Amino acid sequence: MAGWYAIALRLGGTALFTAVAVLAATKQISGWWLGVTLTALCLWSAFFTWRVRRSMLTPTVVLADAAVISAVALAQQHLVPAVLIEDNTTWMLPLACTSVYILQIAVRPRLALPGAAIVVIFYGLGTGHPAGGWLLVVETIVAAGLVAVIRGGARQADASVAVSMESERRIRAEEARRADEREQHRQLHDTVLSTLTMVAAGAFAERSTALTAQAARDLRVLQGLASAPPVPGVLAAGELAPLTDLGPKLERAAAGTGDLTVRLKLVPVTLPSPVADQLVACVGEALRNVERHAGTGQAEVTVTGGAGWAVVKITDRGRGFDPAATPPSRRGIRESITGRMLAAGGRAAIASRPGAGTTVTVSWPA
Repeated sequence: MAGWYAIALRLGGTALFTAVAVLAATKQISGWWLGVTLTALCLWSAFFTWRVRRSMLTPTVVLADAAVISAVALAQQHLVPAVLIEDNTTWMLPLACTSVYILQIAVRPRLALPGAAIVVIFYGLGTGHPAGGWLLVVETIVAAGLVAVIRGGARQADASVAVSMESERRIRAEEARRADEREQHRQLHDTVLSTLTMVAAGAFAERSTALTAQAARDLRVLQGLASAPPVPGVLAAGELAPLTDLGPKLERAAAGTGDLTVRLKLVPVTLPSPVADQLVACVGEALRNVERHAGTGQAEVTVTGGAGWAVVKITDRGRGFDPAATPPSRRGIRESITGRMLAAGGRAAIASRPGAGTTVTVSWPA
């Protein structure tokens, strides 16, 4: 913004003051002096514009601008009628002011103030009496004060933004930590707690190869928790993750249900890999619930969807239950299915009633 402001001052000021200089010229003014000086000023303004657009406002180009304007101000007795110089009403004064403004907005005070002092001195020498630049001194003080106030406000704003961004970063980190903990709790519920519950219920009265296989799978899950990245961070970038085929993942989930017979109705569906993993985990938990609680040996998984979206229904004809009567201590549906899908940006719904079976629907996106 400072660069565009400087370009507007230099280019617009040069165009305006060139026209004023030509209109204000009298017979006492040398046409040669006026033509050469205005031509040089226009060429410099064009170069200044090109340089600033290419390399932004650098101290070198700003100080060079102050030098050019100082040289023009020094020659003002050849360019401006004497009566206007005496009245301090020449076009040279606002031209010099543009240089002072550019200095103040473009460089630090340690360079801006000495540069402005040079412009003031050369302007005073050009008028024929050094005190003639007192208006420029006032302009310099006012401009420097305003820029100092603006820079102070900008520093405070930067500090506030930095504090806000740091707070937001900490909040997001804490949210990611909590979400990761919730995901680990879901994994524990889906594996170890599920297996222990079945053992405690007497599902394995004798030595069981199914129990051994289930325990081995649980152990692999626990070993993977330590090195797994936080799930929320992965899902937040899910739209950037590569798409993966949902079908093979669902087939593996159905094959890991032990004695439960699962009929699959699949269509080609591709989802971001982290989302697909979470959706399959929900299906696996729903199938385990059927195996443990539904009192039936069959379930059906129906998939509809396409590229980037999916709706999966897990249906059984078992004993059913009343979802509203589920005690708060039962976290399987609330966390491992509904909570997991919400964290992934999807939805989950459970439709069931006693004696009428159960249908669990998970979908993504929400």
